[in-house]
Amino acid sequence: MTSREMVSQERNFSINWLALSILAIGGGIIYLLPYLRSTYYQTLQEALGVTNTELGLIQSVFGILTILCYFPGGWLADKVSPRILLTVSFVGTGLAGLYYATLPSFPMVVAIHVFFGLTTTLTFWAAFIKATRMCASSSAQGRAFGILEGGRGLTSTIVSFLSVGLFARFADQVVGMKAVIVLFSIVAVVIGILCWLFIKDDVTGKEDDTWNITWESVRKVLRMASVWLIALIVFLAYTTYRNADFVTPYMTKICGVSAALGALLGTIRYYGLRPVGAVAAGFLADRISSSKTMIYVFGLMCITNVLYIVFPGSPKMLYFVVANMVMLMVGCFAARGIYYALLEEGRVPVVLSGTAVGVISTIGYLADVFNPVLGGYLLDAYPGVTGFKYIFAIAAVTAAIGMLVTYWFRKSVERN
Repeated sequence: MTSREMVSQERNFSINWLALSILAIGGGIIYLLPYLRSTYYQTLQEALGVTNTELGLIQSVFGILTILCYFPGGWLADKVSPRILLTVSFVGTGLAGLYYATLPSFPMVVAIHVFFGLTTTLTFWAAFIKATRMCASSSAQGRAFGILEGGRGLTSTIVSFLSVGLFARFADQVVGMKAVIVLFSIVAVVIGILCWLFIKDDVTGKEDDTWNITWESVRKVLRMASVWLIALIVFLAYTTYRNADFVTPYMTKICGVSAALGALLGTIRYYGLRPVGAVAAGFLADRISSSKTMIYVFGLMCITNVLYIVFPGSPKMLYFVVANMVMLMVGCFAARGIYYALLEEGRVPVVLSGTAVGVISTIGYLADVFNPVLGGYLLDAYPGVTGFKYIFAIAAVTAAIGMLVTYWFRKSVERN
């Protein structure tokens, strides 16, 4: 590479910081509306006038739509410009949110969440990943995806805190709930406008963007071994991450942590460590490769889960439990930060990124369907510390298999 080419690549990457920042902020915003119950459960229930079952049904409808939309959304992302799809996603979500703020009837709230399932998955997810890949040169994919994941977490944290402050300003909680929904909606629309202005339409300079995306193209993706291996890697990493949800109840039920301290540690676990793990892994991936970094990350997740099994859970071990939690979550967010950077290493054409992401996401996020039920069953069937140890054992084995699959992926890429 000549010095001029190196300067050009550096300039292109720096110009795309703006687009990457918009994507990171948008990725942290768009899911706040459909997951509103996570933060405002009781208030949202009161504002909508629904039962616990009805509120759960609303969320289930959204979850089912996301699973159904991953694959067709991937194909769509390769047929339509990411710029158009992302603009439609953010603006559509925001406008639906403004209607949501009127607190309509239960059937209409269900319909809104069906719409959210479409705008946050069918038109959004694969286009979002593809646009991120287009933001950086092939040598900076780790940084791009690491910063994306870290930026999403940081944005969610900041906007969530702002929404809590806004909510607290209103004496009437229902009015406060409406204000929060309007805030999230307006920000989503603004991000959509910024996407239209600053996200590129093509992949010029990275691939031949004249590829005719047909069903033969889809079959080409389905025949790529690297796509299926990445799907398995994402599934194993995400399953380990979902198992980490049980660390907080482990600390409160087994280690004697108070509910208030448990909530604080849970907040730090999810929000505070996300940027650290994702960004650090992104920079490391660009230095030693994404696959090698993933092997180390899986190793870290395996060891930390094994330590929870080996050491007794008790109030005396609180400092160890918290320290181990920090290391485990850094590993989980590191994996989430870079597993889509494997697309570049696996030589998946940029113009087929959407279809590939559709396949990968459909398989990779299946843990959302079975993991909460499996964990709940184990805790009910084996009360006390035993149930938690089974959960940590599953996570350790999953991470160990992840190391092997990633090593297989790495060798497969080298052979080809």
